[in-house]
Amino acid sequence: MKRILLFISFIAFTAFTSTYFDFKESLEIVVKEDSEVSISGTSNINSFNCCYNISKLESPVPVYFEFREKNMYFQSTVLELESDCFDCGHNAINKDFNKLLKTQVYPKIKLKLLAIERNSEQNNTFNAKVEIYIADVVNCFVFPVKVSKEEDMRFIGDISLDLRDYKLEAPKKMMGLITVNPNVNVNFNLHLKEI
Repeated sequence: MKRILLFISFIAFTAFTSTYFDFKESLEIVVKEDSEVSISGTSNINSFNCCYNISKLESPVPVYFEFREKNMYFQSTVLELESDCFDCGHNAINKDFNKLLKTQVYPKIKLKLLAIERNSEQNNTFNAKVEIYIADVVNCFVFPVKVSKEEDMRFIGDISLDLRDYKLEAPKKMMGLITVNPNVNVNFNLHLKEI
């Protein structure tokens, strides 16, 4: 879920840093397989890390944007993640994770990129505005994304989410003796290429 947010930020940065993109209103990008997206959290006895299977992303992803007052605004730029494509390292944890996200009823997490702007305080850092849809609930976030330009573009960032903001209840185990912290981090390292 967080990985998706980073991917979106990368797209925006590319448009800001290349005169080639300044004249385009749309493009298509591919998320390369060395990209990483994960959701991490803790319980009162342990921690967990659930990694997304990047090869399951639909590709290419269309991106539509326009420039207004040095900012980029996006239309219909959406990345959808299959909730059951996260691997937490153990079947029992995967099952709990999918139960938490209500995967059977809401099989996809949707990230909609709204805008991106330069962060005047840090070089190679941009602020992305994104709507995240989980279990039929949407919340809007603004978060920083670091961008590096090598042969292609790489976006790195993370965002903290509170599961309660999505009306999700963290699982309890062993009659409440094991409880999961409702605050989770979405981490991403996205390697993007325009096609």
